[in-house]
Amino acid sequence: MHSTLRETSPSQNGKWEPHFHFYKFGHWINDPNGLFYLDGKYHLFFQLNPDATVWGNMHWGAAESTDLINWEHKPIALYAEPEGLGYIFSGGAIVDGKNTSGFGIDNVPPIIATFTQQSIKEEQVQSIAYSVDGGNTFSMFNENPVIANPGIKDFRDPKVVWFDGQDEQYWVKAVVAGHCVHFYKSKNLKSWTKLSEFGEGVGAHGGVWECPDLFPLRCEETGQQLWVLLISINPGGPNGGSATQYFIGSFDGIEFVPQDGEIRWLDHGTDCYAGITWDNTPNILEERVYTAWMSNWDYANNTPDDTWRGAMTLPRSIKLGKSNHSYRLLTPVFPDFSSYGTQETEFACNQALPQAYKLSLNISPRETQTDIVWTNEEGEVFSISIDLKRSEIIVDRSQTGFSDKGFDSTSTIPIVFDVNDTICLAVYVDVCSFECFFNDGEQCITSLVFPSSSLNNVNISEHVTNIALKDLT
Repeated sequence: MHSTLRETSPSQNGKWEPHFHFYKFGHWINDPNGLFYLDGKYHLFFQLNPDATVWGNMHWGAAESTDLINWEHKPIALYAEPEGLGYIFSGGAIVDGKNTSGFGIDNVPPIIATFTQQSIKEEQVQSIAYSVDGGNTFSMFNENPVIANPGIKDFRDPKVVWFDGQDEQYWVKAVVAGHCVHFYKSKNLKSWTKLSEFGEGVGAHGGVWECPDLFPLRCEETGQQLWVLLISINPGGPNGGSATQYFIGSFDGIEFVPQDGEIRWLDHGTDCYAGITWDNTPNILEERVYTAWMSNWDYANNTPDDTWRGAMTLPRSIKLGKSNHSYRLLTPVFPDFSSYGTQETEFACNQALPQAYKLSLNISPRETQTDIVWTNEEGEVFSISIDLKRSEIIVDRSQTGFSDKGFDSTSTIPIVFDVNDTICLAVYVDVCSFECFFNDGEQCITSLVFPSSSLNNVNISEHVTNIALKDLT
């Protein structure tokens, strides 16, 4: 069953339904939640409005996949409690393999979902639910909340990780609190003690912090293990509205200390937000698997297709790379598309483009300017320009038809990869999105588009080589 489910609607607006990105027809979705991997299946939960295609009435929707491309929608996992602790906001999930929580039955490891609830009085608290059938159904913990509100308006999005120290092992929970993160510890996932705070005077602070994700990662090149902290921010992104920054540093079980004060963005586009990583995946110390909400709060409620709103980015691997005197994150595409779609073939000039495809090409460092321009019969244009002389990338979607606040935009993005060698660019194009990966994830740019008709023609600078196309419809 494909990620889109292709539930074609008679509405004229249905023409923007994605082919290989996760979404839910007839509904609003946003942040990915509770991601975990178990017994060959990736479990994806997400913010869901079961009654409309705009934000509100938040529940946890559910889906599962064996390959991160084809998804099967499942029944709602967590229901809002409007008259109780409240609506079900974002959070994570872990596979409690040691049964530290005591919820396990018959040696089956319980799945513990950790999430924020917001009451009708807008008070945000941290709660948990548990599953003893592999995440198919959840039961609310009868002593919620496990962390009460400390008197902060924005106190949400818990994400839990296991800290394996030399002297002590316990769970660590990261919760955003306004413009910073609070860290807590627990032995049983029920009783939590505050450890420390992080964020004052560090990183971007143009908006409220959201969706933290703290985890260890080992660099394959050097063998060194560091800690990574992902933080989404809204507004305050480098190209307006929502975006995701990250920090690399050390965590001693109490405090997180970043390697430096530089601001780093996980994706330099406008539409990669509120992402977190899967728990319990294979090889998790060397790479994490990540997905994000493919939208931006500047215009998320107003995108023109009202038969659905909200999709997920392609899942990406997160790896730790060495860069001069510091470290950085590399985020290549994670799903294996080798058996999905057609074989990759050489691209011919004036070739008609499918609705969904991968376009790959090489750019010589000797050429200072490279342009890739997509057009349609209505004269709408989407373009990517790589200017090596200025060391910047310009993404222009200002002429793609939709012109809501923040969408009618041109983004100027600094190049963060090495421009002395051949630049390999892979662009994954779906009906309503472009995801660009430079040098296998050294830099990523994600951008939504809603053209009047398919941008089915592309013009590429003549000096570009090794142009190949893979049909993903």
